[in-house]
Amino acid sequence: MPKRLWSGLAMLALGATLVATAEAMPSGAAKQGGVFRVAIAGASVAIDPQVSYVTTGWWLEYATAAKLLNYPDKRGQAGGLFRLEVASGYRISRDGKTYTFTIRKGFRFSDGSPVTARNFVYAFERARNAELQSPAAEFTGDVAGVSARGDKFVIHLMKPDGGFLAKLTMPLFQATSTKVPLTKEVSGVNGIADLPTAGPYAFALNRVNQQTRLVRNPYWKPGPGRRRPRNLTGLSIMWNADQQAAYLQTLNNQYDEGPLPAANVEEVAQRFGVNRTRFWTEPSACLGYVALNNAEGIFARNPALRKAVNWALDRTDYTALAGPYAGQPWTHILPPGVPGSVTVKTRQPYSARSNIAKARKLAAGHFRTGKVVVAYPAGGDTRPLQAGLVRRDLIRLGFKAENITTVAFGAGVGGLPARWDLLSGVGGCGSDSDPGDFLQSLPYFGSVEYQKQIAAAAKLYGNARLRAFGRLDLAMMRNSAPVAPMRTYNNRFLFSDRVDPQSLVFQPVYADWSIPALALK
Repeated sequence: MPKRLWSGLAMLALGATLVATAEAMPSGAAKQGGVFRVAIAGASVAIDPQVSYVTTGWWLEYATAAKLLNYPDKRGQAGGLFRLEVASGYRISRDGKTYTFTIRKGFRFSDGSPVTARNFVYAFERARNAELQSPAAEFTGDVAGVSARGDKFVIHLMKPDGGFLAKLTMPLFQATSTKVPLTKEVSGVNGIADLPTAGPYAFALNRVNQQTRLVRNPYWKPGPGRRRPRNLTGLSIMWNADQQAAYLQTLNNQYDEGPLPAANVEEVAQRFGVNRTRFWTEPSACLGYVALNNAEGIFARNPALRKAVNWALDRTDYTALAGPYAGQPWTHILPPGVPGSVTVKTRQPYSARSNIAKARKLAAGHFRTGKVVVAYPAGGDTRPLQAGLVRRDLIRLGFKAENITTVAFGAGVGGLPARWDLLSGVGGCGSDSDPGDFLQSLPYFGSVEYQKQIAAAAKLYGNARLRAFGRLDLAMMRNSAPVAPMRTYNNRFLFSDRVDPQSLVFQPVYADWSIPALALK
């Protein structure tokens, strides 16, 4: 699937700044060596640095790319705060439109050539090349120009963009070898010199729809900016594997990670437990929610009723309809995989189970007409059931059954009704690594009460911006409740018995396991 693109209702300090980040060397406790074997029941993905724009491709490039700023191989909130990598520091002009990065010495591509400022200029040249048709182009619309001056890489913007640093953490803007064709996608690889990369690992083989192999970058040595773990000798992926056969082969340790058919999830969980040894479930940067119409109707300028609905909805029942371990109840806007999201369970603004007594107390005197329209997308078996749960919980809150209208919308039945109050069964994923997207751009999430705070946070830069949006997310949900977040979208994983569970570091931004951190027993 495309990496963090909103798909609508279907899924639905400007002063000069110098930044430095303390680094810590990896502990080195994990066993070194071995090839991690993966079977994927699907087609292969693009590996070209300026073309790859799917989650599996970015999972590989998190191991092969070297970027100005990158996310650490850490779990949870810590993994969502970026730090310096190839850049030893950066400065933002007072008008917020010029970024100057100082490039470290010591980074080298897998063909031995040094990484320079010119390699980041080249990344932008490829990103903006019309013939290549890179998805990175949509993130460079406000870039007036880029240049290299010695060890300085300079970016000029047409207008300030507080989220620009987050965009630079995407693999699309990694150090790119000038040996990579400017106008042609690199797909086939037969050796590390065919597609030089500057991260801990490099592509050694890529046969489309057959096999992809990573090996260690022989020129990547620990040093300033290069503090990531690197345990495996390499990784091998077999594409288009038969799902059931590869599942059984993973159980038998012939693959180290393989497909997990939905029909087998429950038995695997019973056999191995959850997040202990071989079966793991982790959330992606996607959110399932019930939208509330804040523009008109009973929820407009009515935060008390919006909060009451958030306490009344039973997220555990709602999430269970998606299948075993396919999600977990979630009660604030930023999903776990979005930088800045507060992932500590005790910081959830609402409960996983209904609290009807609290909900009724908040709703008292705020029902207005008492009439409510619940709309949901047509198609599938789950969405009508989710809408039914919403209806059930609205009745428990105090709405009369005869005053609740439930209507489907979408393919075959027409668009949204002229009047609606809640949209059930909708959700979406972020467009890039900036939490501001979620709080500023999501449909129907507008919070009049927090417009000034959102605008102030949008003017911040770096991790200060991420933290500000994380705090604002919680405050909005607790005090304004412009939406009813319901669940995460979880990925489910099956590993062989060869994999060291202590090495499993789920990187929240990339929504997958850190390849450099992986280790075999």
